[in-house]
Amino acid sequence: MKTLRLIFTFITAAVLFVACASPDLTPTLAPQPTVTVVIPTTVPVQPPTLCASPEIAFDHVPPYNSFDDLSGQANCITSADYKVAIFIFVSAGWWTKPLWDTPTIPIQSDGSWSADITTGGIDQQATQIAAFLVPDGYSPPLMRGEQELPAELFTNAVTYTMVDREPVFRTIEFSGLTWRVKEASSPAGPGPNYFSDREEDVWVDVAGQLHLKIVQRDGRWYCTEVISTVSLGYGKYVFTTASPVDKLDQNAVLGLFTWDDTAPQYNYREIDIEFSRWGEDNGQNSQYVVQPWDHAGNRYRFDSLLESEYSTHSFEWSPTSIQFSSSDSGAEFQTWSYTGPDIPPVGDENARINLWLLNGMPPSDGQEVEAVIKSFEFVPQTQ
Repeated sequence: MKTLRLIFTFITAAVLFVACASPDLTPTLAPQPTVTVVIPTTVPVQPPTLCASPEIAFDHVPPYNSFDDLSGQANCITSADYKVAIFIFVSAGWWTKPLWDTPTIPIQSDGSWSADITTGGIDQQATQIAAFLVPDGYSPPLMRGEQELPAELFTNAVTYTMVDREPVFRTIEFSGLTWRVKEASSPAGPGPNYFSDREEDVWVDVAGQLHLKIVQRDGRWYCTEVISTVSLGYGKYVFTTASPVDKLDQNAVLGLFTWDDTAPQYNYREIDIEFSRWGEDNGQNSQYVVQPWDHAGNRYRFDSLLESEYSTHSFEWSPTSIQFSSSDSGAEFQTWSYTGPDIPPVGDENARINLWLLNGMPPSDGQEVEAVIKSFEFVPQTQ
């Protein structure tokens, strides 16, 4: 019996040994779920953009001679609390835009603003543009051609921005100088008139003579003007014509003169020799003028009765006098000496020649007008 018990124990141990050694009989464990551990990452939070102070800037500045609207952006403001006051510098002075009746423009909720700055004259030829951010309710001063923007405007504005525009002109070479050809697609002085810079209206021929015309095109009459690009100062300005300037249409004016856009305080340094009958059938056809013309003793009128197309007309400008002279075929037939109180000092004046229509009226005979200038000469004042 004891022997049988030992045999049974031996067999049981052997079976257990085999079961543990066999892989097919290894107990299977239940699969464990996969655990994903997320480690939090700290992302830096950007602080909101802070406006240090109100700002105004241009988005689009129209090119010179363009009629596009001006546009811009105002930042760091509540739009309803501010408006924009715009000014342009043209024809030697500052002007309110868009209009005197609307001297400020609103700002949209996104800060954008825009305005028409070509509402009259030759606004498209403005050389400076200024935009002021002003409080709503403030009435900016109205500008009507003044030389400077007033201090009050800078004091009351929150901020402002300004831009210069470079003029683009057609130029010609005449009598050894470069001359700019005036263009005005809106009525401009003198006249007011439209002015053409087309080559068929203003040109220098093979003989070196300058041709200026008054022409009709597309239902409008266009006049012409050239402006020397250098300032000449004191001295003798000599113009020789090659057409019968004494026989111009009664509504046409030929001007030989000086002018300074920047000097209203000196009547624009305007000294004139002019040929016109000023709209009268039998009016005198010539005059010498030191502006302002309506001051007593500042204008001398006379008749030119020329025997040839070639005549010479001059003025000699000095600090104490202006001496005028006209000659026909070399023979002097008229002179005038001005020593009055309105002799301008020298500045940024230019020599100019223009052919234009009185008050913009068409020629009385409905025909085009032409003037020919043989030459221009400047003789500097000797010390």
